[in-house]
Amino acid sequence: MRVSTNVQSMVAQRYVQQHTEEQAREDSQLASGERIIRSADDPAGLAISEKMKSILRSNSQAERNTNDSISLLQVAEGSLNTMQTITARLRELSMQSATDTVSDMDRTIIDREFQQMKNEVERLTASTSFNGNNIIKDKDSVYDLQIGVNADKNLDRIHYDMGKIMDSRNNFGIANVNLRSKESAQQSLSALDKMMTEISSSRAQLGSMSNRMNSVIQNLQVGRENLASSNSKIRDADIAKESANKAKAQIAQSASLAMLKISNDQPEVILKLVS
Repeated sequence: MRVSTNVQSMVAQRYVQQHTEEQAREDSQLASGERIIRSADDPAGLAISEKMKSILRSNSQAERNTNDSISLLQVAEGSLNTMQTITARLRELSMQSATDTVSDMDRTIIDREFQQMKNEVERLTASTSFNGNNIIKDKDSVYDLQIGVNADKNLDRIHYDMGKIMDSRNNFGIANVNLRSKESAQQSLSALDKMMTEISSSRAQLGSMSNRMNSVIQNLQVGRENLASSNSKIRDADIAKESANKAKAQIAQSASLAMLKISNDQPEVILKLVS
């Protein structure tokens, strides 16, 4: 029997400390809802989870980019809708001026409205913009729309090139058109028909791109849901399991404290022997 060194007490102290730390870890996991509080809890899991969290945030930004792209397309399509209405009016004026039931003076008056409406088409083409960027002006309207989380130009970007969608050169080919004579009014009809076809085709392509963007958003949302689910399995705490572990740690801690008390009381037996 020894007094100087109580080995049983030292062992009990070690287990008390171990169970106390375990209980503190369970409390942290239950309070935070996360299984990995610090890197030591699961180094590999933490590295994988952090990468997933980064991709999840990028995914959310990609969805916002796509929504902004839809807004850009809607602004462009809205201007084209206005221009299509103007084109219908231009053709109506051409029809009015193309017949001999009106005089040259009448044609001069008709041409004044025609020129104003024609100038408005040119102004719309030059001024329609989104966030400071011109979006329907041929070569000045070329942009990359980042709709994916990576850098692949074919998989993660959609190229917006209005020059390939619409040919608005020379104000859709009507820059020099006037209605001051019957002949010029008659000749303008084919140019206006071509302009109407160009705008209608462009609106159809923009509408198709908008539908594509909606599909992109749905795909991003599904991908985010699946990735978040995978990250949850790695990062989030199982509350039922952690509660059971906490109860186990509490019982083990109580048992270790009881054993520590017994170990500390054992030297008293030596006092009885000495006495």
